[in-house]
Amino acid sequence: MPVGAIVGELGMLSPSHTRTQTLECIESGVVLGVSYRQVEELYVQNPEFGFYFLRLASARLFQNIDTLEKRLAQTEIAPPAEVVADTA
Repeated sequence: MPVGAIVGELGMLSPSHTRTQTLECIESGVVLGVSYRQVEELYVQNPEFGFYFLRLASARLFQNIDTLEKRLAQTEIAPPAEVVADTA
């Protein structure tokens, strides 16, 4: 992840607060954490933050959909030749 990257926002919005991915540090660095309660307070108190958070989460959802669609396209198998011939 690049410096300043935000992760975990979808887990904040999930009804069960479930993460969609897990990260593992391979180098030393600094990780800052924020609780659900703190995000909720910022969301209510600061409309600019609230809008940023919604755009961040929406962008991540669209990115995840795009990634899944690409993976699906890579795993699709062409039908056997006899099936193609029968439908022609």
